Amino acid sequence: MYMIYIALAIGAGLILAAQNAVNAQLSFLLKSPLVACFMAYIVGSFLLLILTVILGDFSKIELIFSAPIWMTTGGLFGLVFITSCIILFPKIGSVETVMFPTLGQILSGMFFETFGWFNTTVVMVSVTRIIGIIILLAGTYIAVVLSARHSTIELASSEHSKSQMLNRLWAFGAGILCTVQSTFNGQLGHYIQSPTVSALWAFIIGLIVLAFLKNNNWRHLRIGIRLSQSWFAGLAGAAFVTLMSLLILPLGPGLTVSISTLGVMIGAMLIQQFGLFQSKQQSISIYQIIGVIGMLIGILIIKIY
Repeated sequence: MYMIYIALAIGAGLILAAQNAVNAQLSFLLKSPLVACFMAYIVGSFLLLILTVILGDFSKIELIFSAPIWMTTGGLFGLVFITSCIILFPKIGSVETVMFPTLGQILSGMFFETFGWFNTTVVMVSVTRIIGIIILLAGTYIAVVLSARHSTIELASSEHSKSQMLNRLWAFGAGILCTVQSTFNGQLGHYIQSPTVSALWAFIIGLIVLAFLKNNNWRHLRIGIRLSQSWFAGLAGAAFVTLMSLLILPLGPGLTVSISTLGVMIGAMLIQQFGLFQSKQQSISIYQIIGVIGMLIGILIIKIY
């Protein structure tokens, strides 16, 4: 059973990498990241509602209102995370849109486990975990900084470099919010004994917020609902949130994020290398490969030893 959980976590990562690329494409087609997010949430909510009814869990929605308030807010953090990835994907590329949120997820997951925040199992800090963090940061440095220095692309202006640094910090913060979302949704799913209802609630919360934004209206709905990208993005988002809600308790927030990272990184590198989902094609450099391998080694040290 444990190996099945690991396989599902890797699959969740692959789904997230594909979702980031498709959401960016949808944002381009609809000329707005918020409208793209709105469409993904509409489709995702619809699909999760059908799944919940099929599984016979729909009645468990009423249990949500007796849960602690903090457990019910995961959808808000997930909304910011998804919107951030849509905006950042064309700015910093598919690999970096994965790397920096991953850093945020891993480090925040460690803090959650170290202090037992939000009912997570306490895991004490050790020398090996600190070594793992150092290797993780070194891998990121190689993949981002050294890769940029040895790139054949003309060096950017200092103003552009500052902008890129802010985008990367933004991506790092988005990763922290992703961990918060997964932890909250996982705890809610355990409380009501249904990860699908927990995922549905997260989508409903995000959909309510998006529905009140002025850019989202019925005209966009008519246009977006006809696009295959809307359905793929909604399906991918629903699958990712449901899987993370399911895995967060048996594997823990840190290990769930770490294993899913393997799938995300592989997916992101394939997308960048081959220009999948109509994204910008760009060859993966040897520094990015070494850096990603270093990050994965750091993650394994942190979570296994």
